[in-house]
Amino acid sequence: MSFRDFSDLLEEEATAHRGKDLAAKPLVLVIDDDEMIRRSLHTVLGTRYEVRASASAMEGLAALSEDVCAVILDVKMHGQDGFWACMQIRKRYPDLPVIFYSAYQNLKDPYDIINECHPFGYVTKDGNTRKLTELVESAVKTYRTKAEYKRTVENIRRGRQEIEQSLRRTSRPPPPPSSPSSPGSGEPSKS
Repeated sequence: MSFRDFSDLLEEEATAHRGKDLAAKPLVLVIDDDEMIRRSLHTVLGTRYEVRASASAMEGLAALSEDVCAVILDVKMHGQDGFWACMQIRKRYPDLPVIFYSAYQNLKDPYDIINECHPFGYVTKDGNTRKLTELVESAVKTYRTKAEYKRTVENIRRGRQEIEQSLRRTSRPPPPPSSPSSPGSGEPSKS
């Protein structure tokens, strides 16, 4: 594989993924135990995103997949809370943007939340969804950019391996000449 072929391959891959990413609605996972919040967010976000809603942390973790581009996560829920759920998400998908969406701002010190959970953002449930929609848009864009970067790096790594293998095959030294005393060398043996 030549460097030109490799460059063309990278461009084809990037174009294919870009087209695929732009054609499909990004998937946003909402995890909140309040049915009204889930419905409201589905209504607010549903025109731009595919919205998958879960009523508990456990249900939300089960709904996670490679296709999810961002998570909107309630903090205070029945059963496991949002902080616990965020830590579980981080274990499986460390780069997935998580936006805390809660009516309870004083459950935990903000610095602890930032240091432990690394949220993409924290929005209060005050009835104004503008900040949330802006954060979701930014989170999806960031996630897609990182995913495209990872694909490009992986393609470069694979291409480099192919080039190295090709170079090893073409730069092998010729086999050593037969020794003069070996049978079949064309010279009479001294016996």
